[in-house]
Amino acid sequence: MKHRQSCHRQLDLFVRKPPPVPIATSERTKLVPLVSALLSEALSVAAATEAGDEDHV
Repeated sequence: MKHRQSCHRQLDLFVRKPPPVPIATSERTKLVPLVSALLSEALSVAAATEAGDEDHV
């Protein structure tokens, strides 16, 4: 007896989503330095990891 394969789809990919809520200028002013610091730290960690990997080649 053959089993029918059910079609698995992520249906929410096709559902229209409400537009994102804009961030208020005052909130954006608070977030920009935090995001910048986070990105700088991530880049420095990535650079240090790459430099460490080169030592082990």
